Amino acid sequence: MKILNKITVLLCSSVLLFSCSEEKLNPESIFNDQKVERNKLDSYIDQKYTKDYNIAILYKFVEKESDLNYNLSPASYESSVRMTKLLYHLGIEPYDKITGSKEFIQKYFPKVLNYIGSAAYRNNGTFVLGTAEGGVKITLYLLNELNAQTGKDVAFLNEYYFHTMHHEFGHILHQTKGYPASFEQITGARYVSDSWNDLYESDADAAAMGFVSPYASSEPNEDFVETYAYYITLSPQQWNQRISSGGAEGKALIEAKLDIVRTYFQKTWNINLDELRDEILARQADLPNFDQTSLK
Repeated sequence: MKILNKITVLLCSSVLLFSCSEEKLNPESIFNDQKVERNKLDSYIDQKYTKDYNIAILYKFVEKESDLNYNLSPASYESSVRMTKLLYHLGIEPYDKITGSKEFIQKYFPKVLNYIGSAAYRNNGTFVLGTAEGGVKITLYLLNELNAQTGKDVAFLNEYYFHTMHHEFGHILHQTKGYPASFEQITGARYVSDSWNDLYESDADAAAMGFVSPYASSEPNEDFVETYAYYITLSPQQWNQRISSGGAEGKALIEAKLDIVRTYFQKTWNINLDELRDEILARQADLPNFDQTSLK
């Protein structure tokens, strides 16, 4: 027994010695920090958006931030640079100028802008140009169509990007502070839900029924933000042509709704829509002189 006990003790001692030797850690960590290469656009976003407004821009295609129901392509670096500069010039600064400070955008503008290179096509032949999610994120699609030529084309920029941006921002604002119920009552029986794409062949057809666009006829919230977005991005001549195209009755209905939109923005947000439009139009007119590629 004594001999066995001695052997057992020796074996245990060996195990302890072996265990102790195994506990020596290699000073080199297996978790190596990967260096993320930063470029001029990253620095520009930090300076112009994140520092002043706490806004992040996702332009490198973050899959979890994208809608997996569509086949989507990343935005190119060139188009991302152009959009980032144009968005600041046409979409951020006009509000700062009219409100007198950066506070309005800091408080209400979404904190994430997500860029997608392609459009998001629906089964009915239409496609999505932008979405707003929970008041915190706007996704803009079709960025890869933005180039040196289209970047100077005001009609193109409004149709594919800035009408969409103001439209989605309008959703965020009315979801934060609601607009009067009287707006819906003006054309309440004429909203057609998803049938708008089948019912109206042209903007004039929609205008005749009292809607600034076919999509505005889908439901009141879309009508409200369509009226807002078209009004501040079109010249007075373009606006009048659009709402007059369907005849006097339709024009009167659209103007009645515009009055409510204009009053809502003045009383709720202390924003004069005519002054905001004038500021946006002046910046649109200056696009030939605006540098869309320099990141200084």
